[in-house]
Amino acid sequence: MLFFLFTACRKPVSLPIVQKMQTADICFKDTIHYFGIIPLLQPTDSFDFIFTNCGEKPLVVLGVETSCHCTKAFYPHIPIKPGEKSFVRVVYDGRERQTEYFNKSIRVITNAKKECITLGISGRLQ
Repeated sequence: MLFFLFTACRKPVSLPIVQKMQTADICFKDTIHYFGIIPLLQPTDSFDFIFTNCGEKPLVVLGVETSCHCTKAFYPHIPIKPGEKSFVRVVYDGRERQTEYFNKSIRVITNAKKECITLGISGRLQ
């Protein structure tokens, strides 16, 4: 009986209800950035991934997850109104690292129709 209660709580919400709740949408100008060569003498670089709220309701960035501690991401902590632009700034920090090719991912979690968008950065630390 207890098993049934737990599985009943996990029952997914029907699609029409979810679609009505999630009417914000996010449109990124770019989702991939290639830094090229980053010199070991100046091993930190950043890029702003610009996005627009292309939905009908305020867009909220709930959080970001990076694939490596050498990558940081900064995002707006206020709702973005429909039609407004903002950005996610991604910083690659190659300090205390050796020459390497890098390919990192950043997951952006929002209240948009597609809740999670993956951004990518790559380059060579030399």
